[in-house]
Amino acid sequence: MTEATDPPPNADAPEPTGGRFGMFGGVFTPSILTILGVVMYMRLGWVTGAAGLGAALAIIVVAHLISLATGLSVASIATNRTVGVGGAYFMISRALGGPAGASIGIPLFFAQALSVTFYIVGFSESVLQLIPPEYHVYVPTWAIGTAVNVALTALSLKSADLAIKAQYVIMVMIIASLVGFFTGRSDTFSTDITWVTPNANFALIFAAFFPAVTGIMAGVSMSGDLKDSRKSIPVGTLAAIAVGFLVYMGIAIWLGLNYSNEYLADAAHADSVFTLASVPATIYAGVWGATLSSALGSILTAPRTLQALSWDGLMPAALGKGYGPAKEPRVGTVLTFGLAQTGVMLGDLDAIAPILTMFFLATYGVTNLACGLQKWAASPSFRPTFVVPAWISISGAFGCFYVMSMINLGAMVAALLICGLIFAIAQRRQLGASYGDARHGIWAALVRSSLHRLRRSPFHPVNWRPNLVIFGGDPEKRPHLLHLGSSLVQDRGVVTYFHMLRGRVTELAKQRRAVFEQREPEFREKYSNVFFKVDIAEDVYRGIVAASQSYGVGEFEANAVMVGWTTKPERSEEYVRMLRELVMLDRALLVVRYHPTKKLGEGKNLHVWLGGDARTRAMLLLFAHLLTAHYRWRSMEITVFDHADSDAEKAETKARLQALLDEARIEARARVVLRQGRTLRDLMHVESDDADFALVGISLPGEGQSATAFSADVAGMLEELPTTILVHSAQSFEHEQVLLDRE
Repeated sequence: MTEATDPPPNADAPEPTGGRFGMFGGVFTPSILTILGVVMYMRLGWVTGAAGLGAALAIIVVAHLISLATGLSVASIATNRTVGVGGAYFMISRALGGPAGASIGIPLFFAQALSVTFYIVGFSESVLQLIPPEYHVYVPTWAIGTAVNVALTALSLKSADLAIKAQYVIMVMIIASLVGFFTGRSDTFSTDITWVTPNANFALIFAAFFPAVTGIMAGVSMSGDLKDSRKSIPVGTLAAIAVGFLVYMGIAIWLGLNYSNEYLADAAHADSVFTLASVPATIYAGVWGATLSSALGSILTAPRTLQALSWDGLMPAALGKGYGPAKEPRVGTVLTFGLAQTGVMLGDLDAIAPILTMFFLATYGVTNLACGLQKWAASPSFRPTFVVPAWISISGAFGCFYVMSMINLGAMVAALLICGLIFAIAQRRQLGASYGDARHGIWAALVRSSLHRLRRSPFHPVNWRPNLVIFGGDPEKRPHLLHLGSSLVQDRGVVTYFHMLRGRVTELAKQRRAVFEQREPEFREKYSNVFFKVDIAEDVYRGIVAASQSYGVGEFEANAVMVGWTTKPERSEEYVRMLRELVMLDRALLVVRYHPTKKLGEGKNLHVWLGGDARTRAMLLLFAHLLTAHYRWRSMEITVFDHADSDAEKAETKARLQALLDEARIEARARVVLRQGRTLRDLMHVESDDADFALVGISLPGEGQSATAFSADVAGMLEELPTTILVHSAQSFEHEQVLLDRE
């Protein structure tokens, strides 16, 4: 087995201990302040009126169920292993690997950084409401935004501790606004409520509300600064979800009791929360607190996501440099400021706002998926103390992706394409370092489940496909076997190359492991569809028979064997006995004689000489079709040969052969050659001497017949032929159903 690749070491990465914040300051506070945001003050009234109080409460419940599923997944992952710097990125990369982490983490950083712009612009516009319009020209939005951005960035650069303490002040402002709201009462207070607004577009309303519950990752992103992430993240996240749910339900009910649906749904009354409050000034304080806290939370979390990406080698090392005892990500903070300021100066980011929302939702969806897949895969290393059933996490993932499609299908497609592109680049650049992630366990679980299902599914002959094992010794000495085997099977079956070591296990066990560790990475890179194995046998021929009959699991086993033609006439008896036994084991034979001069030819023409029984003749045609399906041989012309003793027999044989090719849907030229007293060997030498490649059907000698004479005859036939594969069908190959689609 190859050893797992560790992530790149980084001197700036801190030890997993020594965090500064507990559950309340590090997780609950940033999460709840992001949840209780602009939607609560500016959109919840419209949601309640447009849907009706009953439907609005249902929307709040469903949205929070998705949020709760994500919170439970986060809690489960956090109690399985310590969550390091990077929050959601750290969880995803350690569960699904580096490329998956990069595909989510990089867009998440930009989304967190640019979301600062939206919160700052929202704050700036609320301030302008208090300034007479004639003075707006002297106090433009960008000026207010720039001042706020500089102040918040300076605060976070000074110290994350100071920023967290500032959030306590903001929380007091929000609490004061809630007190002011719930102590207010309108003149139209009534319990006569319209629970559901007729003809309401509930999908649109749900999409408008859902961003209110997407703030739970604000606390998770502070994971690297927590004293005990295993305890703080689950408790703080779930507590924030619960409090947010109660607040939203309470505000919706109070609005529904005080105003009619028509009043709330009217865009002119978007300030219903302000007008209802007993002290409207407290609502302004709450709005400012919500926008400033969300902006400050993003300024704190975005650099830490970038820092984690850098420490894992997915971003330049300079971006991960930490300062001070707490390794503060000041470079990332400055970069976050720059991105946010660019947005402030542009003034209008509405075009990309939906895509940013998609990145957040994709993060939550993939986090759910990571937890659900790890639970389903039942890896022994996944032992969270907070256990969540797999179906809850999978349902949460489905809910996130469904909401993405509801909010903006075009933005969803754009976001997923960007994530997919980053994943492909990371994979191509081999940024696939293993962090002890769950990918291996997940794939193993999928294979295990598929094998059990395959076992219960009855096999039909039309589903036959070659699952090929190649016995070629040192692959550097016989690379042609690899080229031919991988070209023949491609992705239509499984190819396994066996390097047989001759000797005893007691003597060669260490060499076996060394050969595997040296060769397997080369195979994985050059022949992605070929598996590599090393076996030890005292006799190679006996070892081939043993490996051929034992290789496979359940219904999924090898059904075809490729070997090289023997170059040792003195061992022809053992060699032919091996071939016979492989046929008895119901394995198709592909015996390769490689021409040292012609090699694999130019790929222009393939000659197929029909021989053997009906099954073998059909298998020859099938293998010719599979071989020319490969990109290297795609332009090769197939000529199928048969022979006859008279002109009448020739015409009849050619008509029969052409009908066979037509029925089998094989694009090939039929050619029938008159013997005219010549041996089949002579015919083949004349017709196929200039071919690039040949497939020839054979019959093996029976018991009592001379294996030496058979080997000599075949060797003579092969002398003037190009590189050739001798084919003998498996006994169970039902050729009429596979090739001709006959019952």
